[in-house]
Order: sequence, then structure tokens, then C-alpha cells
Amino acid sequence: MSIDRERWNKKYSEGFIGEKEPSEIVVKYYNLSQIGNALDIAAGLGRNSLFLAERGFKVDAIDVSDFAVEKLKSLHPNINPIHADLKSYRPEAEKYELIININFLERTLFPYIIEALKPKGVLIFETFLEGSPSKSSRDFLLRQNELLYAFLQLNIIYYEEKDVYTCKGEQARKAYLVAQKRC
Repeated sequence: MSIDRERWNKKYSEGFIGEKEPSEIVVKYYNLSQIGNALDIAAGLGRNSLFLAERGFKVDAIDVSDFAVEKLKSLHPNINPIHADLKSYRPEAEKYELIININFLERTLFPYIIEALKPKGVLIFETFLEGSPSKSSRDFLLRQNELLYAFLQLNIIYYEEKDVYTCKGEQARKAYLVAQKRC
């Protein structure tokens, strides 16, 4: 955890803010979920957590960066910042009406994400695919259709892979998934 934490703390302390607006897929699909508990995996500085909190969700915003977690504490009373290593973090089973995972990949979390959704809970996932030049390690890049196959036991509402531009103006490929846990 300390290497990841140090790397992200350094980025944030040097002024990296990433994207300011909530992710388009979150804005478009969050309303498929009942208002209740939400989990924002790798919340960063909280753009998506804040969006959900302002709409009535109680958001567990988890991140490896203690710098980011400190910033999250003052964003909104409905945001519960959690500092944790996402390689070993395990969310509580059947706790969340909504889980979002934006621009982050930790494959070992996939089965725990499914378990953490309540019946009819919604998962919104967006992250980078192979062919994204700004990412150096294949560990952080999905293979084609990997995200789709990882969550096939859910009811898939939307899935797409496409070329995009990052907040740095670099071309990349991303996968997008919206799915609902069956009763």
C-alpha cells in the first residue's frame, strides 16, 4: 500500500486534480439505483462521491491516498471517507444500492463488488483498456470484453468499449459497464 499511497499523495500534493466534473456514465445511470448506501471505489478527490451525496446517497468513499481522504472529509456530510489499500479491502456483503468504480482497476475486487451489492443494486464501472498509451502496466488495463465477462452474473444494462480523450488530452480506450444484481 505504501508505494501506491506515496505515489498518489505526491500527485495530489503537486496539484493533480484529474477531472472536475462527475463521470458522464455516473450522471447518466446513477438514477437506476434506489437512494441509499453507495460505494465509490478509488474515490480520489471525490468528484463522483460529491455528486452522489448531493443526491441523497450515503457514500463510502474509499481511496489509498490519505491526502485525498483528508480532502474528502470536508466535502459533504453524506460522504464517509475511508483510507484503505484497495488490494486487500473487502466491502461489506449486501450493503450497497450503488457501487461505482471509475478509472481504477483491481481485479481481485470483482467478486467482492458483486457480493457487496444489495439485490437490485447497481454497478457502474468505467476504466481503461489495453491500447491506452498513457498507462504503462498491463495490470491496470482491461483486455477486450474482460469487464463484460467479469460481471456476466449480473443483469447487464449497458456495455461499451470506445476511444476517448483523457483529462490530459491523451487518446485512450475505455470500457463502460452498467449492471444490476439479480434478486
